[in-house]
Formats: sequence, C-alpha cells, structure tokens
Amino acid sequence: MLKEGMVFVLAACVGIGAGVIAMGKASPPSTLPAKSFSSTDNPDNPSSPSPWNETFFPNDPVVTHDGRTLRFYDDLIRNKLVVVNFIYTSCSNICPLVTARLSKVKDILGDRFGRDIFFVSISIDPVTDGPEVLKTYADTYNTGPGWTFVTGEPEHIDNIRLKLGQRSNVKAEHRNDIMIGNDRTGTWGRDSAFSDLEVLAKTIQSFDPDWRQPPRVKEETLALVTDPGASYQLHNKPGTILFAKACAGCHSIGYGNVVGPDLAGILDRRDHDWLRRFLREPDVMRGEKDPLAVTLDQKYPGARMPNLGLSDNDIDDLFAYFASHTTGELAASGVPAAPATVTPVPR
Repeated sequence: MLKEGMVFVLAACVGIGAGVIAMGKASPPSTLPAKSFSSTDNPDNPSSPSPWNETFFPNDPVVTHDGRTLRFYDDLIRNKLVVVNFIYTSCSNICPLVTARLSKVKDILGDRFGRDIFFVSISIDPVTDGPEVLKTYADTYNTGPGWTFVTGEPEHIDNIRLKLGQRSNVKAEHRNDIMIGNDRTGTWGRDSAFSDLEVLAKTIQSFDPDWRQPPRVKEETLALVTDPGASYQLHNKPGTILFAKACAGCHSIGYGNVVGPDLAGILDRRDHDWLRRFLREPDVMRGEKDPLAVTLDQKYPGARMPNLGLSDNDIDDLFAYFASHTTGELAASGVPAAPATVTPVPR
C-alpha cells in the first residue's frame, strides 16, 4: 500500500482523473469490486437485491464529534447518500489536505449538503481522537452540519474500518480514497479527493438517480482559491495547478485567513530559506520546536501544515506563483481586497 506522501505525489504530479474508480452492486467483499454496475441492475428488483445494506455494513456504536452515541449503519448510512473517509487528527501528511479539499466540495454542493448528501469521517486513532479533539478538528475545517466525525471503542472502530477495506495497522498507510454511496439504491464506489473538485461534486451527486446535471456552460475562468463567488483567470503560470491541488483548500491569496494564513505577500514576510524548508519538511521543523512553526501551530490549532513531499522544483514553482500574485496584479484583475475583519496573519 502506498504511503500517504506517495499518494499525494501521484495525485498532484500525475493528476488523478475524475470519476469513480471502483463501483459495484454485487459480491460484497471487504473492499468494493473494481467494476461498473450495469443500468440493467435494478436495485428495486427483488430478484437482484443489493448486498450493500445492513447485512454488509457494521452497526457498531460510534461517538460523534459533538458527543452523541450513534449506530454506524442505522444512524449514519441507512437511506442516505454519503461520502465516507478515514482520517486521524495527528496526521502530518495527507489527512489535513483531504479534509480541506472535501470542505471545498461541501461548499460546491451548496444547500444539498446536510439535506441530501452527508459526509462521515472515521478516525482510525480512537484512543487519541476523542469527541473534543474531533470537534476542534471539525471546527478548524469549517465542516458544519451534515458532516459527522466519529470515534469509539477501538474494537468497534476496527470492525468498521476492516469491513470498509481499511486494513493497515500503520496509521500513515491508511487508505486515502473516499467511498461514495447511496444506501437507498445500493450503489457504492470509490473516488479520490484529489480529483477536480467541481467534477467530484458532480460525481457525488450522480449517485442520486433523481439528480440531473445542469447544462454545460463554457467556462473561461477557474476558481482556484478562497471566495466561492470569485474566479481567477487560468494563466499558464508555474505552480498554478500545484497550488490549486495542494494549497487552495487551506490558504487564500488576498482574501484573508481560511484554514491557514493568507499567503498574500508571503515572500516579503518570510525569510526565503525558512519558507523553503517549511514547505519541504514542516513536520521536522515542528519536531525541532522551530519558534515560528510552533507559533503557527498555536494560532491555527488542528490545521498543521502537512508534509506534501514537495521537490525543489515544486517549491520553485510555488515561489513563482506567490511572486506573480502581487497586490498590483490582484487589483488589476478585479479581485476584491480582503475584508477588514480578517484576522491579521502572524509575522
């Protein structure tokens, strides 16, 4: 199984394509079959019942980030369209990035999120991740109603994770794909949080048989960062795609702090050698108690900068991208200034 850093490198550098990568309605092994279901598979046909129901999913008790005790299948899966993934809050690699990207997907789903579509994040470290820890984590990423983080007794969490295909006992090697399913129709599949976010949102909604994709409109711009109502012209600049995949879930440039600090003027506010090293190995710098790294952790609890496995070339591209977003360029492009109420970025 690939380690988390390798998963990011594959996703960011190769670009995981959109669309479900495993889907099925039959033969319920511990991991979903890599096959597409046929349109002739009618979930309402009693001669071909879906196995993805209470006979497959565990119904162990779990505890939510707001302290409620629920049954996993009865309360979180039954009759719902859900996205399920695995996380642990002390993860210094991919978990924060996946959570931040799913938070962007939540915003794209709009009022359907929490009404028709629900997210469930399962901690694979239930000993550390009690309800209070999970609540801080959920609040950090602005998850809101409709997204439930769960923990519980280790034996119950182990039963759930093993059944859903999370078999490694090494936390850093846990699965980083997401499960998407509609319990009403019995259709389930897997996708990647590193897919194009707009396309991923459409993929999730496609599990609802009543959903109709809106007519395609020619798009001249691509929203990369921050304000859901804002768009950026897609320039052929170094670092553009890398920033969109790796950074935009947590950072804005010129819109104020999101999950992490606003990066406007970052090259003027940070020593370049320090910044290069922090982009390359933030986990090592935290372990060394680097004063600025510790200050950032304290200011943004639960949102530690992950180690993304960036190469020197990746960092050069990000520096070029940061340099291209000067105050003058932002003003010329019509991007509004950050609100006056934004919390100042630590210097």
